[in-house]
Amino acid sequence: MRSYKFLLATSAVYFAAGDCSSRPIAIPLPPKDSEIIPNDLQSFSLEFAFFPDYAGNKSSPNQFSQNLLENFKDITGVYPKVRVGGTSQDNAIYFPDQTDSIDLVFTHPTDDQPSQINYGPGFFESYQALGNMKYIHGLNMKQNSSTQQLTDEAVEACRTMGANLDSYELGNEINMEAPNYRPANYTLQSYVNEWNYKTAAIKAAVENACPGAFPGFMSPSFVILDIVKSNWTAEAMFQLGYDPKNLTKDLSFHNYMGVFSPPLAPVSYDLQTVLMNHTNIVENLAPHIQRAKNLAYLGHPYTLGETNSIANQGRNGETNVFGDALWLVDFSLWAAAHNIKRLHFHQGLNYRYASWQPISSKGQPPKTRAPYYGQIMVASAIGNVRDARIVNIPLVEDTEAAYGIYHGDELSKLVVLNLQAYNQTETRNRPTREYEFKIPTQVKKAQVERLSAPGSDSVGSITFGGISYDYELSKGRPVVVDEQEDSATIDHGVLHIVVPDSSAVLLTLS
Repeated sequence: MRSYKFLLATSAVYFAAGDCSSRPIAIPLPPKDSEIIPNDLQSFSLEFAFFPDYAGNKSSPNQFSQNLLENFKDITGVYPKVRVGGTSQDNAIYFPDQTDSIDLVFTHPTDDQPSQINYGPGFFESYQALGNMKYIHGLNMKQNSSTQQLTDEAVEACRTMGANLDSYELGNEINMEAPNYRPANYTLQSYVNEWNYKTAAIKAAVENACPGAFPGFMSPSFVILDIVKSNWTAEAMFQLGYDPKNLTKDLSFHNYMGVFSPPLAPVSYDLQTVLMNHTNIVENLAPHIQRAKNLAYLGHPYTLGETNSIANQGRNGETNVFGDALWLVDFSLWAAAHNIKRLHFHQGLNYRYASWQPISSKGQPPKTRAPYYGQIMVASAIGNVRDARIVNIPLVEDTEAAYGIYHGDELSKLVVLNLQAYNQTETRNRPTREYEFKIPTQVKKAQVERLSAPGSDSVGSITFGGISYDYELSKGRPVVVDEQEDSATIDHGVLHIVVPDSSAVLLTLS
């Protein structure tokens, strides 16, 4: 992920709704064009340079990462898909004779990412360490001096990964990066021609070395930032003859809510106005929702192949705290309700928005971080059914959101978020909001699972449904730490639930 700035919309949009002092809130049916939510909606993007740190290798797998990923399979029935890429994929050179799996070169010791990565065949052992999951392998479009070097890398991936190779990705955010490593006259047409030529060579080499169906590509891996390069749009790209052999498997675009770059507002201000703000989430995702509609004629799933809260690896006090987990739930469910098929939340060693720290590094021990709990809640909302659909329930304030989850035509779950920031050091009693929802009269019970922490600024003591996934307890496996006895009140088809500030609740109806 490279540095780039975003224009953050701040205008407010209000929706008609209700609370405990008005009539019960009606839960809409999913729109006719809503689609089934894939069970691997919550997926991951791992920075190429740090993939071995997250995965380990065949002889020494990272058990912590393995446990955290296994939790998703236990909840949804499938593993997340893992994209291995990012900025460092375009700084990674493959050397078939290199004995070390990976060598990292940092321009400055304090840099978040290496400036150069040299890797050999041993790197691919990491793909065999975490379990039987699907991977997207990132290929270097920047520095490969020969097509042979590029095809050698692709062939090694297919030989060592086999059926676990979901697809390839050629290049990362070239619509932002092209001026850094291509001539000044490099145009969108130049990119189309280069991508078509190189992917054809990759396909031919892989099919020769690895018989069977070619896995395809995750592409184009653009940042939606048309204001910077107004002609570098996916619509224009396909009109110029991109991918004539139809090698694209998933459409992939990148998205962040903002950027960690001066000048900076206070952390508490950003947390409330940028992340814990439903209106800002709606406005942030609007270009993707529109682009997905524009490109629907291609028949490819629309994904966010790299996404997270604040670009440039996040910001301490904003992206490593509980408020970020609440943002992640609202962001994920809004995206899913509008037919975005997968969200690959980007991770890297020591990154300030990471869902977990996989190994000890720079004084930071292995740790499950706040965003992971948000992902677990979203996975739990979807569950292991194969016909889940999500609908937004309009509410009034920027600091609240609600969703209904349908299994087929039956309302089965509700998610309610109170996004009002509450600092863990506050001495006042924690405020609450009360909600009443009109539900089917046959529903008699609602199981309550709360996503909670001492405050929106908390980095620890986080639970979902009374369960902790902390490294210190069982290396990421679920441990019950709070035997919650909590239920929602249901009376004559009206469900009543209280949600404290800076918390969320998942209600399973029966």
